[in-house]
Amino acid sequence: MNRKVKENYERLAQAAGLSMDMENGALYGVFAGYEILVAAANGSYPYTLSILAGVNRPAPPLTQEECKAFCKSVPGSITLTQNGNLVTLALKNTANQNKLRDTLVGALQAFTDFLRGNGFRNCCQACGRQELPVSPYYLGGAYAELCPDCFAAIQQRQTAAQSESKQKKENVVSGTVGALLGSLLGVVCIIILSQLGYVAAISGVIMAVCTLKGYELLGGKLSNKGIGIACVIMLVMTFVGDRLDWAIVVSRSLGTDFFTSFRAISYLMAEGAIDSGSYAGNLVLLYLFVLLGAVPTVIGTLRSRKQSAKIYRLGSHL
Repeated sequence: MNRKVKENYERLAQAAGLSMDMENGALYGVFAGYEILVAAANGSYPYTLSILAGVNRPAPPLTQEECKAFCKSVPGSITLTQNGNLVTLALKNTANQNKLRDTLVGALQAFTDFLRGNGFRNCCQACGRQELPVSPYYLGGAYAELCPDCFAAIQQRQTAAQSESKQKKENVVSGTVGALLGSLLGVVCIIILSQLGYVAAISGVIMAVCTLKGYELLGGKLSNKGIGIACVIMLVMTFVGDRLDWAIVVSRSLGTDFFTSFRAISYLMAEGAIDSGSYAGNLVLLYLFVLLGAVPTVIGTLRSRKQSAKIYRLGSHL
């Protein structure tokens, strides 16, 4: 979270009378008697906020008619949904901080009034018990209102999963084969887009995701070593994809078979039949787009792996 977003979140928390999770940015606390969480579903859109509450009622779950009627009456709201013991109100995105503050505070008041008027009470989001105190927790990228027993069970499962992951062996050879197989999809994407007259960053995303996933599936786990191997394969297979694409062009132009055309590319460049500048420029542009797609994917994979291991009660490590 950058400094500007953090400062804006702090102002929102102050206006709503809530606390802020300084590590991941959620707002939390008691509002009008309800344990409330306010968080962005996607970190790339920090001002697209949702209000969450772990609640239930003796009556049946909320109907679509009830949810639609509520959203029509509350400015800035998009959808109201109930999933088990979790009721979520999604708010419209706005970068105007004054408008966002007014929208959030007004929506919180309307949301809690609605819950109270419809017989909802605080409960554990997981087990639904109302008699136990609930607290807000961060669970590897998501937030939840849980009772101590449910959090202890989740923490135990997390510890067991981490232990199992550490004991799981990585097969570098199989992982490399998997990365190669995955990268072939990226090659196919490069060729198809190029034949259509495009060089796009989407080919880099596909190349990165498929290569990394291929390594993980066959290698058993994705370590930093695996990411390094996958990156090297991405670079090599991008060059191969570009050559295959040129071979198709040469084959169509000269009427030769594909394999002859592939072998003739270097000769044609040496003879000037293929402009070396155009060839190099196209390859550099392709690598640029692949890197633009691959680098965020790799960073996102590393960040996601790091975040998935974090679970804690909000406010416990300030």
